[in-house]
Amino acid sequence: EPFVGVDAATEQAIITLLNELKNQGKTVLVVHHDLATVKEYFDSVMLLNEQIIAYGPVEETFTADKLQETYGGRLTMLKQNDEPALMLN
Repeated sequence: EPFVGVDAATEQAIITLLNELKNQGKTVLVVHHDLATVKEYFDSVMLLNEQIIAYGPVEETFTADKLQETYGGRLTMLKQNDEPALMLN
């Protein structure tokens, strides 16, 4: 979880490094819990809850249905500027 406990500048530096590695053809696996930045930061996503719920491109996999299946009743979906905002309860 490279983003835990870091400030915004450090988070941006980590994203820059991850993008550089991607551009070099590297595969990087990252544990990430900030649902609000998944679409911005990653190309693919794996949703886990004791087992793999879904895996694939963010656009196809990071959906309200799959997130609800992953988090169950602990996830609240809000709409903000026509984009879903996700909150864990």
